[in-house]
Amino acid sequence: MRITNRMMVDNAIQNMGDNLERMSKLQAKLSTQKQFQNASDDPARASASLSLRSNLRTLEAYADTAANTENWMTATDNALDRMEGIATRASNLILRGLNDSLSASERANSLGTEMQTLLNEAVEVGNTSVNNQFIFSGYQVSQKAFSLADAAAQLPDYQGTLFTPQVVSYNGDTGSMQRSLGPDQSVTVNVRGDQAILGFLQNLVLAANALRQNNIRNSNDPQNDPLTLQTALSGLQSSLSTMNEYRTSNGARLRQVESASTFLETVQIETKSLLSQKEDTNLAEGISLLTNQQTTYQAVLEVSQRAISTLSLFDYLR
Repeated sequence: MRITNRMMVDNAIQNMGDNLERMSKLQAKLSTQKQFQNASDDPARASASLSLRSNLRTLEAYADTAANTENWMTATDNALDRMEGIATRASNLILRGLNDSLSASERANSLGTEMQTLLNEAVEVGNTSVNNQFIFSGYQVSQKAFSLADAAAQLPDYQGTLFTPQVVSYNGDTGSMQRSLGPDQSVTVNVRGDQAILGFLQNLVLAANALRQNNIRNSNDPQNDPLTLQTALSGLQSSLSTMNEYRTSNGARLRQVESASTFLETVQIETKSLLSQKEDTNLAEGISLLTNQQTTYQAVLEVSQRAISTLSLFDYLR
């Protein structure tokens, strides 16, 4: 085949263009620190990268769920811990009230008032919220779990004066909320207030009424027996035991969530490392390749310039 001057010039221009394009791609990799800009640049790497990014988004969603779940269950544990403290103080008050040396006035005005304060504090703890969601309300997270209201019937105090006792109400439902921590792993987030706390609050109400009425020990009178301090103490101990059972269950599930969070964090780190291998540019290698490509381009320019410069005007005209 006859090699014409025109073909030599076209080949020189083509080689310069190819080298310049390769140098431009290397510069783009170094400036963005990415192996490819478009999927068409490296379909295999792009496909692996998209798959890893999809997995990473899924892992991040599970990790966010685990973090929110851990916050919720930690708040639950803290609330039940405070309830245990209130129960201890309430038990001490009742034991003091069972002391025969105390007068009816002291039981009603001193111990009764303090018991009412404990009741109000316990209701407040029962209405603990996380991110404006009440944790003991079942599915009804937008409304407080417990409320105090006046009872329909009045009771006589230790002096025979009628007073209106309070009743505690549960405003939530029986919903048990589940959260997914992985494809095949879920956990129950909430502790239902009607199961774990309501009985305790009702016994605090009972104790407050008994102190105000000066009803101390059980008798054969069925109308007084439900309101005695002895009944309240027994009920308080029973409800405290129930709360401790739910707290233990919550603690076990909390450890499960913490373990899942640690696992998800580890897998995220590994996935990000794999993603970096597929996407990120090795700077040292990229700089070396760019330097070599620049040297090659300069050589191509010099050779092409010499080849074209040897051609005369008459060679072009031919």
